[in-house]
Amino acid sequence: MSKKAVVFSANLSYMEKLETAMKSLCAHQDQLKIYVLNEDLPTEWFTIMNQRLRQLDSEVINCRMSPEQFQSFSLPSDHIHYATYFRYAIPEMVEEERILYLDCDMIFTQDLSPLFEVDLKGYGLGAVVDKPTTTDGFNAGLLVIDKAWWQEHQVTEALFDLTREHHQHVYGDQGILNLYFKDAWYPLPWTYNLQVGSDKDQYLYGDLDWYDAFQGIPAVVHYTSHNKPWTSKRFNRFRELWWFYYALSWEEILLRKPILKQTYQDLVGDFPYHAAIYTHTADIHELETLLKELPDVAIHVLAHSHFGFNLVQLERYPNLFLYPSFDPLTSRKVLEKLDVYLDINPYDEVDQITQTISQQGLPIFSFEGTNHVENGENQVFRDDQVQEMVTAIRDYLKRNEKKHGNK
Repeated sequence: MSKKAVVFSANLSYMEKLETAMKSLCAHQDQLKIYVLNEDLPTEWFTIMNQRLRQLDSEVINCRMSPEQFQSFSLPSDHIHYATYFRYAIPEMVEEERILYLDCDMIFTQDLSPLFEVDLKGYGLGAVVDKPTTTDGFNAGLLVIDKAWWQEHQVTEALFDLTREHHQHVYGDQGILNLYFKDAWYPLPWTYNLQVGSDKDQYLYGDLDWYDAFQGIPAVVHYTSHNKPWTSKRFNRFRELWWFYYALSWEEILLRKPILKQTYQDLVGDFPYHAAIYTHTADIHELETLLKELPDVAIHVLAHSHFGFNLVQLERYPNLFLYPSFDPLTSRKVLEKLDVYLDINPYDEVDQITQTISQQGLPIFSFEGTNHVENGENQVFRDDQVQEMVTAIRDYLKRNEKKHGNK
């Protein structure tokens, strides 16, 4: 059986992300011929990759690109590199007739073989609608390319001509591709390019239905925008999915070990208990003491804004998890696994959270100077009684191990 042609475009700074994407791809599929369009990836990397991929009857091809003809083109955002324009040259670099182009900021959760068999209905391109940005154009992160069609219509030459004319007022190469293909492209199912990079933005725009529009885990997760899962900020869905594949060894992938059917939490383990703090301020009373004294309790801190450094520096404690500019889905996930709530943030309460916690029947622990509960359905300690609070939390968790399913 012939190998399936897959194309990535990358530069040296993205080598680690490229390899993570390749891990997720190879975890579900054999017999791949992976072309990497690049100008500066080390040849040693290709040698190592080919040693590994040989066991999957796969290979990776080093396709060197000259940057001169691309460097003058405008880029729509500072997180995008001119290497994105390399895809124009795909028909010239790839031998196979059916080609699958993939962005490096993607993770693949299943076999993509169906994309090599899909009927493009006479079009030269298959892609997924660019949700949530538009319902008309397509996102260029995943492209199914009919090489013969591109060559017959001299697409590469046309794309360069359009870019020279329009690159300053369209959205990079994606804008040029949409300008060229217009309505002449075949729409693929949404599962093949679910964009999660704008999750936070959709919430800020008031699009609360965005999170429920796609149910389950897509075949392709696309971490668009500057909100990448490898940054220190937790903004979007499926962040831990990227880290799961990042952490997998090539041995686990090549041997198809059972861990491939597991999750990030299975890989790294989870905390037996979970607490939360919703706050408008980084000045959280006695938080560091609680982090030290309750090492088996994951403390999740959520805010509608970014965090100050005095809070960020506490991330040296492995049981602290920060969620700046959190969205409803993040909040829902935190609340689903909560054991206790820490009402220890001063100033105004966030989103009447203590009322929500009370409705869930969970205990609330407060200091006198931070107490937001008016009905007395919480345990309140003097501001200097942090050790007493620690003891009370430990006692509660021990008494309620079976109730909360903790060990």
